[in-house]
Amino acid sequence: MRLIEHDGKALLAAAGMAIPQGMLIEASETMYVAPWPVAMVKAQLLAGGRGKRGLVVRAEGANVAAAINTMTAALAPSLLPLLVEEALPIEAEYYMALRIDDLRQCVSLLLSAEGGIDIENASAAVHSLSIDPRRGLFAQDVLPVAEAAGIPPRQRGAVARFASDLFRLFTRADATLIEINPLGLVTGRGLVALDAKVVLDDAAAFRHPARHALRSAAIERAGSPPREGEAASQGFTFVELSGQVALLTGGAGLGMAILDLLGDAGLHAANFVDAPGGGGAEGFIRRGRMVFDLAAENSAVKAIGMYQTLGASSLGGTVNGLLALLAEYPPPKPLVVGFAAAGAAEREMTTAQAAQLVAEHGYVAVTELRDFVDALRRTVEGS
Repeated sequence: MRLIEHDGKALLAAAGMAIPQGMLIEASETMYVAPWPVAMVKAQLLAGGRGKRGLVVRAEGANVAAAINTMTAALAPSLLPLLVEEALPIEAEYYMALRIDDLRQCVSLLLSAEGGIDIENASAAVHSLSIDPRRGLFAQDVLPVAEAAGIPPRQRGAVARFASDLFRLFTRADATLIEINPLGLVTGRGLVALDAKVVLDDAAAFRHPARHALRSAAIERAGSPPREGEAASQGFTFVELSGQVALLTGGAGLGMAILDLLGDAGLHAANFVDAPGGGGAEGFIRRGRMVFDLAAENSAVKAIGMYQTLGASSLGGTVNGLLALLAEYPPPKPLVVGFAAAGAAEREMTTAQAAQLVAEHGYVAVTELRDFVDALRRTVEGS
């Protein structure tokens, strides 16, 4: 679950970490008067690059209201909320992040002596530290990284302590990403999180009973695309992308693998979908309808791909459920279906029999992932 900046900073503040004073206002509050002589006005949406798009503005006095009007017009027709904060005297900007490192199977700390909107082009390198989950992260562990990253000697201790505190929050909140960019050195106040990008692990939501309300608020505030919000309210993930192939796959890992394979074949996916725990037959139908709706409404989509892998779940039941979905809700674009099943899943029907049954209903069906991608490529090229 991605949080807007305001909610991410609230999480930091609850953990005792310094953030600027600020308040969330509605876009309609065009006569808002900031209580600070200079203020920052920030659009609260989940997309990155806000600064480059003019959605983060520094304004003084009466110009705050004008900045709110301009930003509201730029965001129209969405009525996204805005965060208005005190503008602080900044001596230096650093970059700090904690993220899940899939390759190293641990949490990694990222640190740079330069922060801001062009961190990817910063001359100072971003240095990383892999954190042993059995030990955690202590301030003394960060000092060598802070030195290597070019943090000035007088600030290394404060940066190291901030990183250690941030790691404790990361684990306690079950986060997958916390990025502070920039982490500002503020005159008279020390280190302050001037921005915050926070992503929380949906699979750990059962440990955080209040998170459902936070999710609902985040969806409403951030103006998520309607399908993403609808999917989140039903317990699964749906992300719209700009591609030619609408996808319905089983499992996040399989879905990401297929996205990569499509890219290698010169294709791009129109969406990503995942349901933690599978979601059952009803969930499959809901996800299928959402994928079909996307394909019907998006003229760029030329094909629909469905690929399922089964370990112990019955392949026969899955195929029957798929055919029931297709009978009730015919696909609006050419459909390619693929199956891969372990022996236990083939107790009622083999993959070859499943592919034949689907083909008899007029759809392309394959049993190998390579053939699935090839069939989608041919379908898109022939459209």
